[in-house]
Amino acid sequence: MARIAFITLYDEFAHGTRLLVANLKKHGHFACMICFKSYSQEPLSNVKELYDGMHIQVLPGTGDNINAYSYPPLQKEDQILLDLLRRLKPDLVGIPLTCVQKMAARRLTALIRKELGVPIMWGGAHPTTAPDECIQYADYVCRGEAEEALLDVARQINAGEPFTDIKNIWTRLPSGEVIKNVERPMTDDLDSLPFPDYSKESIFFIDNGELRCGVPFPESALNSNYLVMTTRGCPYACTYCYQSYLKTLYKGKKFVRERSLDNALEELRQAKKRMGHFYLEILDNIFTLKESRVEEFCRRYHEEIDEPFWCYTHPRCCKENVIRHLATSPNFEYMIMGVESVSNHIGVDVFHRKQTPDEIVEAAKILNKYKINVNYDFITNVPGETEEDCRQNLDLLRRFPKPFRIRLSKLSLFPNYEVQKETEGQKRVVTEKHYRIWNALYFLIQEIDFTDEQLEAILSSPFFEEHPEFLENLNKVFDCQWKEIFELRVQNKLKNAELEVRRERENNLNGNLARLMGQKGMKQFLWLHESAYRAKKRLKGIF
Repeated sequence: MARIAFITLYDEFAHGTRLLVANLKKHGHFACMICFKSYSQEPLSNVKELYDGMHIQVLPGTGDNINAYSYPPLQKEDQILLDLLRRLKPDLVGIPLTCVQKMAARRLTALIRKELGVPIMWGGAHPTTAPDECIQYADYVCRGEAEEALLDVARQINAGEPFTDIKNIWTRLPSGEVIKNVERPMTDDLDSLPFPDYSKESIFFIDNGELRCGVPFPESALNSNYLVMTTRGCPYACTYCYQSYLKTLYKGKKFVRERSLDNALEELRQAKKRMGHFYLEILDNIFTLKESRVEEFCRRYHEEIDEPFWCYTHPRCCKENVIRHLATSPNFEYMIMGVESVSNHIGVDVFHRKQTPDEIVEAAKILNKYKINVNYDFITNVPGETEEDCRQNLDLLRRFPKPFRIRLSKLSLFPNYEVQKETEGQKRVVTEKHYRIWNALYFLIQEIDFTDEQLEAILSSPFFEEHPEFLENLNKVFDCQWKEIFELRVQNKLKNAELEVRRERENNLNGNLARLMGQKGMKQFLWLHESAYRAKKRLKGIF
């Protein structure tokens, strides 16, 4: 029996790793998962030694950039991890990671190698896309889908044989030579895989200077949320996306694969039995690909599970015949749609997204017609992006029917992704201060119907160029209101106690938002700050 311990970094959900644990256990091996540090959103300035500036989200309230993964562990937590590994006595330590976790993975790998001498294998998105870099730190690298590859690894451990001939696995020999094996085909029959492992004896949590066995920390979303994936793969090939890279690795192979709904719903029945109630997050890249599948899922999910859920869509897969099934589901909460950029220069030429502005607006109108709560994803701060590209995104948002929310991230240039080639040599055209204005306006469009004249006044104002924080602070007011409204709605779904009190609070918050969104108030806001700017200039001239 092989013994494999996985260490996940800043991710207690770790859906893919839980699958690997379950699959190894199914075939008679010992496998466990150590969640080292919990997911957290932190200011980038707090985590510089573990982070190199990728995957930066823009906060609507302050314009600050946040790192959603890494923050420094305590020395005590390192020792807890080492002591736990000594007790578990693994033959192999696996560290799954994305590019944003690589600094933390390097540090832990060096620590474990020095203190325990256990061989270490890296896997996941970053080792798949940048194996030549990763094999310089790990003893082994696993590329692509890992379920079958790790079974072969476990068998070789049992036999006392090396991993040098296992497909998907790269090996660094003591001489420094690297053996690079080709990738095996992807798993077609997803129903053949076990459900992700949530058994208490196989999962450990390390954070806040302590170790928990099988029980997550009280503040973890793992206590209330459950993740499921009913399909793997995406039909599109956006240049900034990991799925696009995988398509080049498995060129010519069937890429989008489905689990049967019987299989997916059985997993959710087991989750409900274990958790009682949960908020379901559907991880499919695009859940709305097939009308018949969405219709059956919504109907059966309500009959058999009956818990709130959300999902992802794409502008070209957001058709009325599909959306109506979600809209009539008592369990459906909201949807996230990737837009990223609508300009021909960035959206089409750089990101390779073929959607048109009219297609996106039509999808937005369908969602609004059925009163679907929606978040639109946009990518900002792109090398080579111009003021005109930003204005096209802003004008698109102005065409969206309200209400809606946006999520805004700066472009991450992960190693070997196609977007690196598309932006190579591109200079920053928009200044950082002007990006702060554009980003603030993207958020403000959610609340305020600006006129062309108002937008021109803001974009050409020397005052806002010097003080973009005024626009960001206005967003902070709106964002606080919306967050509390959303939290109240979630509580209403999950609990019945004090329902009337929460409804009254939600009505009051909605009234506050309506008053904030008045055109008169916005005009007074603009006038006030322009007056302040002119007064400041006059005072400088006097003194």
